[in-house]
Amino acid sequence: METVCDTLEGALEKAIEQEQQSIELYRQALERVENPQAREILKDLVYEELEHKHVLEKALIGESITLHEKEESTGPSMNLAYFLREKALAPDSSAQDVMIYAIHDEKRSAEFYKQMASQCRGAPMEEVFKRIHRQEMIHLARLEESYEKIYMSQM
Repeated sequence: METVCDTLEGALEKAIEQEQQSIELYRQALERVENPQAREILKDLVYEELEHKHVLEKALIGESITLHEKEESTGPSMNLAYFLREKALAPDSSAQDVMIYAIHDEKRSAEFYKQMASQCRGAPMEEVFKRIHRQEMIHLARLEESYEKIYMSQM
């Protein structure tokens, strides 16, 4: 297992890169998704990932870190990533393909931050990574709930 918390700067740079990848994914998905509910979720995810990235960038230059914890009554992940096959996004990707890809991306992000928190145990960033992990789990649950309402109800 790769150690990612050798330095505070290194951990922050990795986290910023992770957030930027998610931002780009959701921005591209917004260009393709037509369902209004899915579009709203994607917009919210872009805003939340931008907030995460901004907080992490501020930390990189030495500012104190605060994250807004939204109190959301979202259940645990339904683990749809284990059942839904991920495909690379392409110009002809459907809204469903985009949602599946986003579910997988959120799962990867949540696992990334869980690993970061574990590897940074005792370091100043441990609690920040734990909080971002919790927020990523909320994102994942919201995407799964939306997917279930939009696509699984059609089955």
